[in-house]
Parts: sequence; structure tokens; C-alpha cells
Amino acid sequence: RDPKSLLQEWAQGEGYRPPQYRIVEEHGPDHEKTFIVEVLIDNQPAGQGTGPSKQAASKAAARQALLKFNL
Repeated sequence: RDPKSLLQEWAQGEGYRPPQYRIVEEHGPDHEKTFIVEVLIDNQPAGQGTGPSKQAASKAAARQALLKFNL
């Protein structure tokens, strides 16, 4: 299953607002960018991920948050 969906379901079940994703950094040439995305749960950093697209970085951030919460 998609880590972003799992994190959202967990957050809802715990009474939190849906996770928020924000781009922390992007670097590299347009054809080869790298994105760093942070996921926030209840306005608190819960995970950070890196990837070649915003979507991939968001999934990596969600995966890290799931690990942080032992899910």
C-alpha cells in the first residue's frame, strides 16, 4: 500500500488533521532535479524524504514518518 495513504489513515484514526507535505529544498538542473520534502503531523515535523520528483520525495517522507511512529 501507498505510504502516504497509510500515514493519512493513521493520522485520521489518531484524531490528527491530514498530514501536510512541504518542499524543503530542490536543487539540480531542470532535467535532473532532486526534491527534499518534509511531512508534518499536527504542524510537527514527522519525516523527511528525498527523491527525483515531488511525489517520490513525499512518499519517502511518509515512509520515514511511518517508521518514526512504528507503523
